[in-house]
Amino acid sequence: MAKTGILFVAHGSRTQENNQAMKKFFQEMTIEIPCFKQQLAFLEGNEKTLAEGVLDLKEAGSKQIFVVPLLLFTGTHVSQDIPSAIKAIKQAETDLTFQILPPLAEANDELLPILESRIPCSRGREKMLIFLVVHGSAKYPDISTRVHELTEKLARKTGKSVEFGFVHGTETYLEKLARMDFKAVDRLVICPFFLMEDSFLVGKIRREASEMLDLMDVNYEITKSLALDPRIRKGIGLEIRKEIENELFG
Repeated sequence: MAKTGILFVAHGSRTQENNQAMKKFFQEMTIEIPCFKQQLAFLEGNEKTLAEGVLDLKEAGSKQIFVVPLLLFTGTHVSQDIPSAIKAIKQAETDLTFQILPPLAEANDELLPILESRIPCSRGREKMLIFLVVHGSAKYPDISTRVHELTEKLARKTGKSVEFGFVHGTETYLEKLARMDFKAVDRLVICPFFLMEDSFLVGKIRREASEMLDLMDVNYEITKSLALDPRIRKGIGLEIRKEIENELFG
């Protein structure tokens, strides 16, 4: 399998702690699929770039490279930044072939059990509303469709009402929460749908949502994010094996 390489592409953070957490996640990921040469690259920050990661894989003997975005949805990074970088690399490295895999929340349903585990148990006949907070993008409305599908699956699995809102979009999650009627809701559970628990946005969501909901006198709690849960590795491993088997055996 030396000719097959896997390049994991993370967003990158301004804080070294988050980048180190992603590197640790990557090291654990290499154990999940040990038969292939693997590298981790970052889109932002002073870390290994995508081009440098590809060069490392080439020097290790890889000819076919599967690119795995460690991102949740198809936004600017997945639809533009990564393909543009690959296109530029291919002009110089004509002997390499690339295949970009779908982002994590679009690849399979392996994130659902993680979300389900974040939801607290209901107390008696308590009416609970689950509210996912997602990054979002006004430029990519398809994300809304993807999140809607995800919330429907989560509602079926949990038997609870599930809504969602975006940090960025035509209507923000705060605006949606502000217009919602919570009279029939005993407990509101906010779930930040982000990979990193210590990211700037997750911290901001905790502060902003708490400030607003305290004023609204709503009974609420905010759960942990996906927080690089070890179960994410399982979903990535399944997707990589599926894509490689499709490539090898059709």
